[in-house]
Amino acid sequence: MSNKKRILIGMILGLVLSLFVTGLAFKVAAPTMFFKEVSVPYDFDKTVRMLQTRINKQEGWHVTAVIDQQKEVLDNGGEDVGKVKIIKFCNGKLSGIMLSNDSSKFMAAKMPLSIAVYEKSDGRVTLGLMNGYIMARLFSGTREGEIMEEVVKDIEEILGFLHFRFTIF
Repeated sequence: MSNKKRILIGMILGLVLSLFVTGLAFKVAAPTMFFKEVSVPYDFDKTVRMLQTRINKQEGWHVTAVIDQQKEVLDNGGEDVGKVKIIKFCNGKLSGIMLSNDSSKFMAAKMPLSIAVYEKSDGRVTLGLMNGYIMARLFSGTREGEIMEEVVKDIEEILGFLHFRFTIF
């Protein structure tokens, strides 16, 4: 076999292997990259109240709904999942800017924003939320990315009582 063929086969095998390793790394990292869990030092009900208050005090933001997911599951034939509430919240000004162009109306699928408050089986109260930093980076250099950067700053301020900051991992 000629050297050119060996080099070509080596390059193809290297490409296939690198794609496999990259895919595997992404699969392992994705759950912590795209979603964040934050432990909370307060009880469940106090945490829900604090978040509602902090969201409503943040300029431009308001709570649109609080969904009792435990009740929803039980009322519709599911097993008891424990205490879980989903706080839906919105900033009308930023939403209006985001949805003003047809090219970004698809972002409505993630509106209003949500923070889940839940109690784990060991009694720890935890918040679950999307990683806004990653989302803003995915849309970097676009109008949508600029709006998401503003949202990230506001959410970090809302969650300031937990010393929370979005990160890649």
